[in-house]
Amino acid sequence: MTAMRASYSIAPEVLHRFNALVPAKKRSHTVQVLMESILNQKESQLEALAHEFSTHPDFAQARADALLWDNTVADGISDIRA
Repeated sequence: MTAMRASYSIAPEVLHRFNALVPAKKRSHTVQVLMESILNQKESQLEALAHEFSTHPDFAQARADALLWDNTVADGISDIRA
């Protein structure tokens, strides 16, 4: 995988502490690991919410309404090709 460069604004005191504690050759890897950790946490939260919506009885009517909408989305639309 090719690495990408990015620019972020970070409070000076945080950046100074980070640079003081993390060796220069490990900084990119450390930032990547932290980003992956946060992404995994956020994705897990979204998956939990999706699971709750798809299984909890309180959302049964919303699921039924969504299914009805899904069944009518393409009504009256044909595959038009130029």
